[in-house]
Amino acid sequence: MNTSSLVSPKTLIWAGTRLKHHFLAELPEKGPVLVVLERVTPGERGWVECGVKRNLTWLVASEEGMGQTMPVWLERVRHALHCGQAVVVHAEDIREADGSDWPMARWLPLVVAENVPVSTPVHPVRVVPHWGHIELDGPGTWTARTDMPHLPLQADIGWGTPFSLATRPLEVRIALDRIGMQMAIEREKAGEIMSAPRLMLRQARKQFNAPCLFDKSGPNGRQSIGRALTAMLLIADKLKPLVENQPMVGVWLPTSTASALVNGALGLMGKVSINLNYSAAEAVNRACLDQTPTKIVISAKRFTAKMPFDPGPGRKLILLDELLAGTTGLQKAWAFLRARLAPIAWLEKKLGIANQGSGDLATLIFSSGSTGQPKGVELTWGNLVSNIQSLIHHADITPRDTLLACLPFFHSFGYTITLWAPLVQGMRAAYHPDPRQGREIGEMCREEKCTVFLSTATFLRFSLKRAEPGDFASLKYLVCGAEKLPVSLAEDFAAKFGIRPVEGYGCTELSPVSNINLPNIPLPDGRVLVRDVPGTVGRMLTGCAARIEDPEALRDIDPALQGMVLIGGANVMRGYWGQPKKSKDVISNGYYRTGDVGHFDDHGHLTLTGRLSRFAKCGGEMVPLERLEELLHEVLATTERACAVACVPDSSRGERVVVLYLKPMVDPLVPGLSDWVKKLAATGIPALWVPSARDFFVVDEIPTLGSGKLDLQGLRKAALEITGTSP
Repeated sequence: MNTSSLVSPKTLIWAGTRLKHHFLAELPEKGPVLVVLERVTPGERGWVECGVKRNLTWLVASEEGMGQTMPVWLERVRHALHCGQAVVVHAEDIREADGSDWPMARWLPLVVAENVPVSTPVHPVRVVPHWGHIELDGPGTWTARTDMPHLPLQADIGWGTPFSLATRPLEVRIALDRIGMQMAIEREKAGEIMSAPRLMLRQARKQFNAPCLFDKSGPNGRQSIGRALTAMLLIADKLKPLVENQPMVGVWLPTSTASALVNGALGLMGKVSINLNYSAAEAVNRACLDQTPTKIVISAKRFTAKMPFDPGPGRKLILLDELLAGTTGLQKAWAFLRARLAPIAWLEKKLGIANQGSGDLATLIFSSGSTGQPKGVELTWGNLVSNIQSLIHHADITPRDTLLACLPFFHSFGYTITLWAPLVQGMRAAYHPDPRQGREIGEMCREEKCTVFLSTATFLRFSLKRAEPGDFASLKYLVCGAEKLPVSLAEDFAAKFGIRPVEGYGCTELSPVSNINLPNIPLPDGRVLVRDVPGTVGRMLTGCAARIEDPEALRDIDPALQGMVLIGGANVMRGYWGQPKKSKDVISNGYYRTGDVGHFDDHGHLTLTGRLSRFAKCGGEMVPLERLEELLHEVLATTERACAVACVPDSSRGERVVVLYLKPMVDPLVPGLSDWVKKLAATGIPALWVPSARDFFVVDEIPTLGSGKLDLQGLRKAALEITGTSP
């Protein structure tokens, strides 16, 4: 679909909700039409019906109580089309009670029959409430969500160029993604996305005493959103004379309530926050700061006692404890009165954020540096809030949820989702500073009854070892990102804790989430709505779309074929700080060139096969190092990281694959290297992929980053050194 042809939206008012209809083609007044929607709530049907001129027949495969097989349902669809009706179906994948799969890729082509011509028009349509599935009673009725009364009652409805039934189902899914992406971009460009600090002010005013932030640091670790806002205003008052002329401020604090309050205060002051990576070397953080005009870094005495930090010449480290020491009762009362009673317009003006908009820079997040020097990723308030909106809608996360938040704020996932999403929407966040403490994380999840846990495969292994079986019983979502989630790890975790981790995907430059699997939904008649496809990173998040590109020709190819993954949406970064050429190299027509290689499957889920930088060219053939790594661990039957795969130059084959492994972990699992190599070859991979036993090398440790991801730069350096090879 050519999304650039979307016209200016038509605005309708229905049941107190402002609807923006992006019309490309209205439904014909007569004749059969198939409308394909993403799955929506019953009340959202009324929004669609409000925008068309004819009656719609809703035939949804996953409707509760239908008690019919997919062939019977298909016959109903065909019959309705044969009778000239406009039939609405959802882009769903169903698993029958007998275990047979019916993805849309299977059932959509079967709509064609003797009485339903292939020329029948198929209209892709997206319905996107700006703030998730607002509570609805049914078609034509409206019940506003009482927990977000300040948020606008708005929804976008996008109508794409019609297809015929001969169109491949994957193309329909991609069209739905692109409609959602275009609506998100237009919403951001139209200035309809308010900055997160301004949204927080409104949320706090409406839900002042609602629990919001929690950690185990003491009495001040548990904050309602109103109390948190009061603390932020107090911190802002104290910081103002110190940072008044400073556009950017560094933060050296762990994942905690205190860190959330400092970041919130900086947002309310219109300052760009730079959360520094306390798992990286001091020299790395200084190099990051050297790229910016930052002169002030905020920390706390308790943290610097454990993790000392010298920000370098010309910069000052301010300790929060000392900053707030001597605060008077009058100062606290003035902060409380403004938080509780001051007119918001007046408060915004006094804070200097009355004109803070979606295009303003919110933060610089320095990339992990897994493939090179860290780069400062410019994320705007529009980037962050659009990504929060997308995740809320796609995963139906509500203010009634509690996030188990262990990811640091120097990661964009931590900064966007576990810092600002709770403050914007009023949900709770339970913070723990060390994601490696599996026992303590399990205890916090059980005690706080957390419902959403965001982690990585590396950190999940600590919980698998040390947490108790009932610790994660309250979770509805456990999402892993940043690195590949081994299927065996997901299965082991599900066997012990009763919840299966699902895999998502994103990167700092995407603010960060672009894809996510969701747990499958059991239906009352024994069938299952399939939303999780293990081995993939899931469907595109609402508001995001992807292209697959030939990495050499730099042109789009069939999305089912393997190529470079480019992702677009309102969440795409503004660019790299101070590096316009690099920014231009990675952003193409609004799409970010991820550097990852992948393709779409029949479910419309994205499968990643590795990074372009993680392919070795051996004898003219591309060898995927990440896939080889997975297979080496599979034949060891371990979920621990026991080895890593790199490549080094080779005079005869161009490059050769080498395996760096931890001897104490590998030796108990295989009799010897030759047995490990034989088992790898027995998986059926091409012979050229299989390294010889001489290319296995013992190391003391596998180079990793603070996030748990492989340090690819360090890995390559170690491989070159241990093989004595020149780069």
